[in-house]
Amino acid sequence: MLSRSTELGYSALAITDHNNLCGAMEFSKAAASFNIKSIIGSELTLIDGSHITLLVKNRIGYSNLCHLISIAHGYYGTSKWNEDNRTNPKLDPKMLRKYNAGLILLTGCRKSSLSININNDEINKAQELLNSYINTFNPKDVYIELQNNLVQGDLNRNRKLVELGVKNGVQIVATNNVHYHKQDRYTLNDTLVAIKNRSTLGQTHKNRRENSQFYLKSSEEMFELFKCHPQAILNTTEIAKKCNFNLLHDIDYKFPSYKILNGYSDQEWLETICRDEAIKRYQNLGKKIHGVSVTQRLNEEFNLVKKHNLAGFFLIYHDLAKMAKQIAINIGGGNITSFSNGIQAGRGRGSSVAMLIGYLIGISHIDPMEFKLSLERFMPDDSIDGVIPDIDLDFPRNIREKLIEQIHKQWGPSRAAMVGMISTYTFSGAIKDVGKAFGIPIEELDKVSHALNNQNIRSIDKQISIIHELNSQVSSKIWCETIKISKQLISFPKYLAQHPSGMILSSNSLINTVPIQPSAIPGRFICQWDKYSSEDAKFVKIDLLALGTLSQMQEILNLIEIRTGKYIDITRINFNDQSVYEMTHRADTVGIFQIESAAQMQTITRIKPSNLTEMAYEVAAVRPGIGVNNSISEFIKRHQENKENSQGNPSWEYDHPYERRALERTLGIILFQDQINQLSIDVGGLSPLEADRLRRAFNMGSNKENRLREIKIYKDKFIAGSKSNGIPSEAAEKIFAKFNGQYMFPEAHAFAFGVTAYQMSWLKYYYPLEFYVSLYNQQPMGFYSVESIKEDAKRHNIKILNPAINISEEKFSIHENSILIGLNHVKNISVSEVKKILRERNLNGRFSTLGEFMERTYISRRVLENLTYSGA
Repeated sequence: MLSRSTELGYSALAITDHNNLCGAMEFSKAAASFNIKSIIGSELTLIDGSHITLLVKNRIGYSNLCHLISIAHGYYGTSKWNEDNRTNPKLDPKMLRKYNAGLILLTGCRKSSLSININNDEINKAQELLNSYINTFNPKDVYIELQNNLVQGDLNRNRKLVELGVKNGVQIVATNNVHYHKQDRYTLNDTLVAIKNRSTLGQTHKNRRENSQFYLKSSEEMFELFKCHPQAILNTTEIAKKCNFNLLHDIDYKFPSYKILNGYSDQEWLETICRDEAIKRYQNLGKKIHGVSVTQRLNEEFNLVKKHNLAGFFLIYHDLAKMAKQIAINIGGGNITSFSNGIQAGRGRGSSVAMLIGYLIGISHIDPMEFKLSLERFMPDDSIDGVIPDIDLDFPRNIREKLIEQIHKQWGPSRAAMVGMISTYTFSGAIKDVGKAFGIPIEELDKVSHALNNQNIRSIDKQISIIHELNSQVSSKIWCETIKISKQLISFPKYLAQHPSGMILSSNSLINTVPIQPSAIPGRFICQWDKYSSEDAKFVKIDLLALGTLSQMQEILNLIEIRTGKYIDITRINFNDQSVYEMTHRADTVGIFQIESAAQMQTITRIKPSNLTEMAYEVAAVRPGIGVNNSISEFIKRHQENKENSQGNPSWEYDHPYERRALERTLGIILFQDQINQLSIDVGGLSPLEADRLRRAFNMGSNKENRLREIKIYKDKFIAGSKSNGIPSEAAEKIFAKFNGQYMFPEAHAFAFGVTAYQMSWLKYYYPLEFYVSLYNQQPMGFYSVESIKEDAKRHNIKILNPAINISEEKFSIHENSILIGLNHVKNISVSEVKKILRERNLNGRFSTLGEFMERTYISRRVLENLTYSGA
């Protein structure tokens, strides 16, 4: 749309999606790149089903629009909402009286009350409605909207609307109800209407737009359409001049503040917490680790935090860590001592693990000094002001759910919301929806969509041609059109969903900044921006992820404590236990986080890790970005050679000595994201911020054109910088060719996951009984079925007992050094039926006969038969 606007010479364009601002930030960014003024607005549905359009003049108007959209979706300032509004947003026009300042009112399209009244010759009603608009809004900001899409009745309605405007001194404006940028896209629009109505094109004739005139027209075309009302065209320019709100710079978001009652500033309090904790962990702040003292590292991080005003940000995370720990204790009923003895309830992932501050405030389980982790990837020293670090936290599933609930309660619905997620079309999904709209039988659509590889869009036509059963069908006219439309829909937005982990926090009401709407999950709200728009708005986004292996670890430690009476401090186990490493060398890794897949089993038997650093290499090696240029095999070859002859000269060479600092520890192979940054700095002469932007440019999403343009910009800088460093262009080109956009782990992330992988390996080696019980109970998780896990347990001489109604619990449990299958694993038995059996057994004792069991539980015959077949 913006590209077409540039071709047509437009200087401004408004986005007016129905009842949402989901695309507003992305639209504003794109408009800026085209040097087009972006105008923010929305077409709102009122409770009678009619429409009005509101455009934003200034920051107050934007805040009011966000409030109106939120209210239309059922938000009323509390955790309660209207379920009908959640799925079918409608606004009570009375709310316009409160939230009208800074907004321009366009009276609406054909579906507006004003147009409907005019079409029905109900002039008095039209006059009354217009009076209400004039009395509610600034009269100079009320415009009667004229539309001419060559639809029957347009000219007559416009004539009457102009007369009404002249009579009341209200201005008119021409709009075009644009739904697609070029006329030939009308079929796509018709198809989307059919999809929305879950019907076919033939059955949605009345729902679809009357013709193909709802495209972005040139100014010449618009002047021709409204030649009788030229002022309506000129007023579009006047409205554009009035709209001076810039979403990229003018939003009213306030960084979450941290309230301290003891007189400290945020920075002072954070430093106090960190130094106190550092003394507990290191005893001496002058202690040097790999040549750097704890004080030096802390001061470096404190300076970065102060520079970017992030002390309150880290203190909030500190509170989250304490909150999660208390939740873990509460879930355990106060009987489990692991968490009360200092064990973290969650742990960090990603590049944030490189922060010593994170380690000290309880959001990371990795000492970055021990592993010489660099800050460059997480927070470059030359980062622009207002940088918001990205910190992800993993939690056991049960703790995460309670934590999200607690955050909503503590911060309130107006200051805490889940990040939105825009679900988009894959080609196979588009084929199914478009095919249904075209009336193609669902069986044919399923065959095609299931056979497609969505990752390789270029080969779509070839993929379809080899589906032999459909060769004749896909060559038909209807299938050709279906495929054509489906290709246009790839990456097209479908609907707003809830991001699985991201939350945003604000010191003031979020609704001043972005509309929020109720989630399908009670007590939760979603903002209408996805993670990319939230990042562009510089929101503080916290990612709370559920990690199944932490739930497994939590259960193992609890089971050990129950069985032995002692708790295992998993942070203080022997991380150099060669018996544990040797177990992994045999690929005995079923159920172990990050090293249990078939690919990991193949590499771990060759890398043979013997310490945490090598475990991090193992975890990092099996990633798509490492597979490029045969790097996995080459790394393993060099690693094996280095182990056999660590003092000798290697058989490989750097492409240039300037690679040494970045690649020495990984034997000349790029194994981590951070190494791209370091090479860009050392070889290409880029700044740390430029280096990080170069790395990001390789993975800028689905817009290939933008990605290639960005990569070229940074490649030119890289080559020029390497030339200034005296590096031959051939060597520089060769080094740059190693960079790619496939996924790799940050180094800190690999160490974080490597430590977790070792901890799970240790638990499997020393406590296999508890390990397998928890692995069963946490399913579905990992790569293996329950039967495969059962066979692996048997290889470890663990006996699996059939369920028994007198001793089995709901889940798998330990019984006399064996694993007893839980009742909820009996086929077709419901959770409520299992609870009924256990409740009766706990209240009145064991069951002595089958008849007694039937009499006391009233279990159905079907369940009784399945219990019998299972041996229960």
